[in-house]
Amino acid sequence: MKRLFGTMAFIAALVLAGCGKVTTAAKPEPTTTAPATKAVATEPTTSEDQMKLIGDKATGDSVYIIVLDNKTGKDIKEFTIKADTEEEYPSNMIDEKDPFVKNERRTLYYVPVKTSDVTYGDTDEIATQEYTVKIKFTDDKEAELHQFPFGDLDHAEILMDKDLTYILYTSKLSDKPVSTKEAEKMIAETNKSEESTEPASEIENSYNEPDNSYQPVYTEPVYTQPVYTEPATQYIEPATQYVAPTEAPTQAANPNGGCTGGDALFNP
Repeated sequence: MKRLFGTMAFIAALVLAGCGKVTTAAKPEPTTTAPATKAVATEPTTSEDQMKLIGDKATGDSVYIIVLDNKTGKDIKEFTIKADTEEEYPSNMIDEKDPFVKNERRTLYYVPVKTSDVTYGDTDEIATQEYTVKIKFTDDKEAELHQFPFGDLDHAEILMDKDLTYILYTSKLSDKPVSTKEAEKMIAETNKSEESTEPASEIENSYNEPDNSYQPVYTEPVYTQPVYTEPATQYIEPATQYVAPTEAPTQAANPNGGCTGGDALFNP
């Protein structure tokens, strides 16, 4: 009887021990996801539904949808696009109270200006539209991205080197990385050269144009009678030469002074 109770106690102990092992194996192990969460926080948001917009969301074949990364190191408070057929930039496409901060990724929606059906000569080639992007930073400095290649990219990084702003993207046509840095540098140098020569042209124009504000004052000439001054004369005494007289023949003294005829007339 004691042996039976001992056997049953041993079996019960085994059962309890086995149940404990099953419970431990079924308990889920804790997982650590903190590193993954930290990595995601430092990367730009890739989901289009979670990204903020530049412009208003639109659909259609003519709408350009571009993903932009702000890698300028500055916050952008204004973003606008002007076609070359427009004289002025349209309104700002982002809220100044919610700037496009550095290292942020946003989706740009741009509906281009309709291009008129302009042809070149007898060909059917439609005029190519070019676009310029103007951005303004929170420090009020401005920059322009010229000839923005909307049709050749889906994603671009906006970069800055000193005061030069440019984009880096992968071309849809060549499938190669393209940088607009050199092109923007050439445009900046050309604009600077034109600005330096502008003052000279202004001076030339002002020189060629007569100044109508000048009114000459006529002054009547004053005539004075000339004073006659007698020329100074210098008397030069003529040179004299002494000539000795010659001896005249000796005659008798005539009391009548040599008038012989008188004596005959008055002395009969």
